[in-house]
Amino acid sequence: MRRMAAAVMIACGLVAIPAIGFAHPLGNFTTNQFLGVMVGPAGVEIDYVLDLAEIPAFQERRVIDTNDDDQVSQPEEEAYRQTACSELSGGIGVSFDEQSLVLTGTGTALSFPEGQAGLVTLRLECSYRVEGSGSSLQVENNNYAERIGWREIVAGSDGIAISSELPSTSVSARLTAYPKDLTAATLDVRSGVVLIGVGDGSVSPAVAVPATGTPMDALGSLISRGDLGTGAALLALAAAVALGAGHALAPGHGKTIMAAYLVGNRGTVQQALGLGLSVAVSHTVGVLALGLATVAATRSFRPERVYPYASVVSGLIVLAIGIGLMVRTIRRIRHQAAHRHGHHHDHDHGSREVSSGIGWKGLVALGLTGGLLPSASAVVLLLGAVNLGRVEFGLALVAAFGVGMATAMVAVGLGLVAATRFGIRKMSTATWLPRLTAVLPAAMGVVVTVIGMAMLLTAGRNLLGS
Repeated sequence: MRRMAAAVMIACGLVAIPAIGFAHPLGNFTTNQFLGVMVGPAGVEIDYVLDLAEIPAFQERRVIDTNDDDQVSQPEEEAYRQTACSELSGGIGVSFDEQSLVLTGTGTALSFPEGQAGLVTLRLECSYRVEGSGSSLQVENNNYAERIGWREIVAGSDGIAISSELPSTSVSARLTAYPKDLTAATLDVRSGVVLIGVGDGSVSPAVAVPATGTPMDALGSLISRGDLGTGAALLALAAAVALGAGHALAPGHGKTIMAAYLVGNRGTVQQALGLGLSVAVSHTVGVLALGLATVAATRSFRPERVYPYASVVSGLIVLAIGIGLMVRTIRRIRHQAAHRHGHHHDHDHGSREVSSGIGWKGLVALGLTGGLLPSASAVVLLLGAVNLGRVEFGLALVAAFGVGMATAMVAVGLGLVAATRFGIRKMSTATWLPRLTAVLPAAMGVVVTVIGMAMLLTAGRNLLGS
């Protein structure tokens, strides 16, 4: 029965290949916040909720576990709740008529909802009271201002007429049921104003319960299958290979650049193998490095910040390679011109054609850019393996994921080489073919350069906006 359950789980994972990604609806790196404001006769009640996805929750639990026994005891939980809610109150600004007010804590709650890969998420709830009155209430949330995630503010009242552009309904049900359609920009509300004594009457706060959009993280879920015996473990490894192949075939990983090089320079089988393998190796090394850094570093280390910088490095490498390819093409054209007009037999026998390729070092660097951004799912899997004490099995799954990536990328490269050779053979009698093959390396250099510039611009915007 357990083998059958494992087979069903693996089959579900294989079906989910195109959707492999996040366990948390907004991503494994996110820090999500809700701020509810209730205006009443005696003052203002503040309802603050913090929802940490798997990776920041993994880091935060290490802070909560003060005696390092890998368990969160009740005293540790209580101490954390009180300290964290007290610190977070400093990031919540409440003022009446531009007069800042002090928040007084009235309650706390802490829970660890189940996440993926044997990890948990973290949900902290803090209640505050603010005494004061006025005609204009200003609220703002400055907590975790630099982190990515959902930020929501709602406003309601009890027996008091109010007017505000802030909604009275939480579309995320206080961070318990995020909207299913998250294709639009994540909600990012950091401040708002509530006018007191304006409107027809009190506004009752409501909590919408939309359909959640929580896809199964097929890769991360494999780590919890390690207790089902050798057969199930082998099935999990096979699924990791398949998921790695699916991940490699998804958009990204430098396949456009690979195609530009292999087609433009009539690449060889060896070059296709080198490009595909270097993508897989760099991705696996990136997953291991990011996972190790997350485990070893303090909570001040933000893994998601690695991605914009890695994107910048990738863009720089691609741009440098594109420029280098264009320079080599220009040198080759000049060399051919000199060859045609020089002394044909006196010195040309000793001259050598200037290659328009980039050499093996350049090929490896080109492949590395395709794997420089590690999959968040693979990082979560590795952290889950650490959390469950199955480090060896987690490493094996990450390696299997890399094998799947390598297989897919090499297959893509070999397909491009075969297609290029087939096309050249079919068009061998065409008079324009020599001119086309002469122009292709230059065109490839331009394409790679443009891609590198686009990558740099996108990475720069993301870096400045994060």
